[in-house]
Amino acid sequence: MKRISIVLLISMFLGFFTYELFQQQKYEVLEVVSPTEIVVDSNGNGVGDEDETVVLSTVESFSSKPNKQQSELAKRLKLTEEDALGLGFLAQNFAKTTLLEKEVKLTKSPRALPPHPRGRVGVGGIKETSSKIYIDDKNYETLLINSGLAVEKNAKGEKITPQLQKNLEKVQKLHLVIFNNKSHKYHKLNCKYGLMAHNSQILPVSQMPKDAKPCKFCMSNHHKNQYHKYHHKKWVDYDIIPNIPQAPVFFQTSTIKIFLTDLTRVLKPSSECRTQVCQALLHQVDSAQNSIDFAIYGYTKIPALQKSFENAQKRGVKIRFVYDIDTKNENLYTDTLYLTKILQQNNADFGDNHIMHNKFFIFDNKTVLTGSANISNTDMSGFNSNAVVLINSPQVANVYSQEFEQMYSGKFHKKKSKIEKNEPVSDDVSVYFSPSDNAITSQIIPLIDNSQKYIYMPIFLITHKKLADSLIRASQRGVSVKVILDATNAHGGASKHKLLRANGIPVKTENFAGKLHSKSIIIDDMYTIIGSMNFSRSGEGVNDENLVIIKNRGIALFYKTFFQYLWKRIPDKWLKYNARAESPDSVGSCSDGIDNDFDKKIDMADDSCKITFKSKGKEKGK
Repeated sequence: MKRISIVLLISMFLGFFTYELFQQQKYEVLEVVSPTEIVVDSNGNGVGDEDETVVLSTVESFSSKPNKQQSELAKRLKLTEEDALGLGFLAQNFAKTTLLEKEVKLTKSPRALPPHPRGRVGVGGIKETSSKIYIDDKNYETLLINSGLAVEKNAKGEKITPQLQKNLEKVQKLHLVIFNNKSHKYHKLNCKYGLMAHNSQILPVSQMPKDAKPCKFCMSNHHKNQYHKYHHKKWVDYDIIPNIPQAPVFFQTSTIKIFLTDLTRVLKPSSECRTQVCQALLHQVDSAQNSIDFAIYGYTKIPALQKSFENAQKRGVKIRFVYDIDTKNENLYTDTLYLTKILQQNNADFGDNHIMHNKFFIFDNKTVLTGSANISNTDMSGFNSNAVVLINSPQVANVYSQEFEQMYSGKFHKKKSKIEKNEPVSDDVSVYFSPSDNAITSQIIPLIDNSQKYIYMPIFLITHKKLADSLIRASQRGVSVKVILDATNAHGGASKHKLLRANGIPVKTENFAGKLHSKSIIIDDMYTIIGSMNFSRSGEGVNDENLVIIKNRGIALFYKTFFQYLWKRIPDKWLKYNARAESPDSVGSCSDGIDNDFDKKIDMADDSCKITFKSKGKEKGK
């Protein structure tokens, strides 16, 4: 008897110890298949293997895909099928925000659990197990119920709770639709044709591309009118895109015009010349009388601009340009070499591993247009966010002409001589070139070190360690420092945004299809920095680049307002997490026809745009 008691005590102790061990063990969430089916990495190999899908057994949640369980739940709660599917959209986003790529605790390791009582097999053949999930020591099932997006199974007297009612009202205001990225048509949530589409996503109607067409089968004239009524209207959007009134994108002084493009409003690139910056460039080409010299990284066909260049040549305007070429005699932009056949006075940095990354124009030796925008369908359409400045100043034009002449004669990168000039070149504009001027070290860091109020940075990337250190110093002495970073570059190993975050500087990654392509800084309602130079060592000391530092209160306040608008349009979630450039993280990125993350896969061909996970090295659930 005594021996049995000892054995029992030991067994109880081991059981308790094992339970506590699993309670302390944390697992990364690899996939949110649905709000109640979660793939966890219990063996730490980074892929979803068998027995790693945890199914919540005590709650019923809504889903964005029709199923028998949801139909029964909707019926009990007296909800329409479409409202239930809309709640499923919110539930899926809640689950991803709460769990995806985070570490959770489980009541038991998935691999220690017995098979599912009904022998179910999850998505892609992964066996499902039952366990409770804890995130930050909070029961995920409780969080899901309290969010108003799930109910307890077999609960008596089920009814719509106040929180569920709020979610229902949100869904009805959003006017959610299924948007087919391939056909460019939108459908009601319960449309069989929308549900059959593989290349589709659920979007609030306000986030649909403007040229989207209604499905003729599910959208009656009444529904067409209803959805068009709310298309791009000022509804309170789901927090993928907080609905903030658009900030101005154009400002001018007596000698300077500044143009900004808003990547949050354009979800697909176009070769049409519609933006103010493209129209300004078109106007300058059409107005040129004697000469147009320009330096571009690359070119994609913009028919209106091409016609304007051709017309300028016909009326006798001398047009010359320089461009980038790699060691294979190719350019990143496919139409650049095509442009060399139309405008035959040109030169490139042949045989050099470095890049000619400038984007500037000089018109009639008196006006300069420069900034971050390439002559491409992504930049000229406003799909990417850029900052461009037009400066009417013969003095500024003269400085740019000296830089251009060196490159046109074949001197690129460190073969160029430093341009001797007074700073500022004009009343409020200073001009700097890479690699000769070392502008980050010699100009930008001193401005940051002397800042008093704020430093706002909408930027493509930041890898320059000394620049990051200067931002940290400024923050530590009480200056408000905020950074918005392009999503693609947040995943690069050299990026300094993790260092900035670790030192208390808020950094958001943008979450839209286009690039945050600006290379800009706004300081203390006084200084605005705009140019082609990325904030990297190669941008400062190797590539051909240019930037201007404008000392003007009106311009700084204008750009500051736009930055604050952009900050609010990006959910606070991306202060902590890094949006993936081509995935459901980034609105429109899976339907824009662009390889946003440079992996040579576009839209639904990119694994990040698919609801899939991997098992034993093979893709499942396609």
